[in-house]
Amino acid sequence: MIAGIIAEYNPFHNGHLYQINKIREEFGSATGIIACISGGITQRGELPLLDKWQRASLAINNGVNLVLEIPAVFACRSAQHFAFGGISLLNRLGVVHRLVFSTEYPDIELLGKAASWDITAHNEQLHHLLRQGKSYAGAIAQSMANSLGIDMNILKEPNTILGIEYLRALDLLSSPIEPWPIKRAGTRHNDLHSLNSFASGTAIRRMMAANNMEGLKKVVPTATFKTLANIAHKAPPSLEALYPGLQLKLLTASPEQLREIYSINEGIEYKLKEAACAPSFKEFIQSLVGKRYQRTRMNRLIYYILLDMNKELLQEADCNGVEYARVLAFDSRGRELIKSIKGAADIPVITKVTQYMTRRDFINNSLATRLRRQLYYDIQYNNLYQLCQGTPELNKDFTRSPIYIHQ
Repeated sequence: MIAGIIAEYNPFHNGHLYQINKIREEFGSATGIIACISGGITQRGELPLLDKWQRASLAINNGVNLVLEIPAVFACRSAQHFAFGGISLLNRLGVVHRLVFSTEYPDIELLGKAASWDITAHNEQLHHLLRQGKSYAGAIAQSMANSLGIDMNILKEPNTILGIEYLRALDLLSSPIEPWPIKRAGTRHNDLHSLNSFASGTAIRRMMAANNMEGLKKVVPTATFKTLANIAHKAPPSLEALYPGLQLKLLTASPEQLREIYSINEGIEYKLKEAACAPSFKEFIQSLVGKRYQRTRMNRLIYYILLDMNKELLQEADCNGVEYARVLAFDSRGRELIKSIKGAADIPVITKVTQYMTRRDFINNSLATRLRRQLYYDIQYNNLYQLCQGTPELNKDFTRSPIYIHQ
């Protein structure tokens, strides 16, 4: 039996370890586990504490057999697109039997009911709620809760939202993969306090910012603690480093040019140009965020603007799905899984980027295929992540091989 996980591991903590142990407890110790994770930037548009290879290595050290990268054209987007990218990748491998995901409400009937809810049938109610000042996400949750008789607080949980989107993606792709929700252990997704040996990723990132190493040690596996302790003295990566480039881009682009960028609509291009005059990144964000525009959307939008990610590019990705399986790390069992995938998948397995895109292709923007177009942005997202470090290592994707951890 092979189980798939869609995650971020920012960073890998005891809740993730609990999930892995639960999979093997439920399905047997021989179960193969494949994890798909975001790369240079997280789904919420944040800079991860560790790069994608470090996060993949920690997952392998704690029981995952194979870690693959979700292409950036899916990974740094809304829950719907992040879920679709992860499911598309697992589905195209041709070997995964179950999708395992953690949620505070592991009721598959409730999740299925929410996943089958048709937003187009409730447009009038949705628009009414938007006119009342609710955010788009809040209006959808309220409308769904009203029509399905589900507590709206359940529908607001990030893990519930993702679970619903996983089911929708499985249905959209007519995937044979069986969804398998398990009860999340310990704290909720955004809880800021630890509970026994569990803490959310949000709480752990705050511990790192406060240099609370004693608290951290209790809620992450040993390998994670050692890795984080090694970087505790360093300044965390910051989007502030990208702000001058973002300012220049916004100040020199016309409103018409900005409207070509994915997620720029409803006049936000004018707000962006005004906000670009703010003296600091913090003030730039503060001038934009409100009921209508959430912080996560603004974070993601920064990368779309800096990399000229247009609507046509993302529409192409949504229509065709993931174009490859990029290997980040694996163990001995993972090596066998790679062999199985190569025989069953309808997409190539990438262990060496230069087999599919040379440095010359990259420099010349030679992006004639969908595969190259997706791979190009994986490389560039990692470059943006690196540019937010003290000493950036650019174009690492061309030199970094998948990490093999002998178990």
